[in-house]
Amino acid sequence: MLKQTNNHMIRDSLRTDKSRITVILQEIKEIGEQKKMEIGRLTNMINQAEEDMVRLRKKYETAVQNRNERGVQLIEREEEVCIFYEKINAQEMILQNGDVSLMEQDEKIRFLTMKAAEKKRQIEQVKKELPNKRNLESDLVVLQIQVSGTSL
Repeated sequence: MLKQTNNHMIRDSLRTDKSRITVILQEIKEIGEQKKMEIGRLTNMINQAEEDMVRLRKKYETAVQNRNERGVQLIEREEEVCIFYEKINAQEMILQNGDVSLMEQDEKIRFLTMKAAEKKRQIEQVKKELPNKRNLESDLVVLQIQVSGTSL
């Protein structure tokens, strides 16, 4: 009877151990399932991150290409600006030369105007003396006649 009681106690102890092990095993299975779900979720996150990375790489490559194209355009525009500055400088030089030439022409016009005024003054002076010249010429003729009459 003691043996039987002892066997019952061992059996009960084994059943308790079995129940405890079953519970632990169930918990381990649940933890395993949770870990599988966590691995799936992390795998999805990794896949999403890789897709984002590919998309960002393409976007980066496009941005680099656009930057390079704009750099080339900027260089071309800068060359055009240099050409325009050269044209502007040439036109300014032509304008300055034209201004100098115009000032020279204005100076010549002033000089010639003064010369013309002087000539007009001289002409007016000669015109004033013209009636006096006619009188003198008639006096000269009379004097020449008198001289020729006395010498004869």
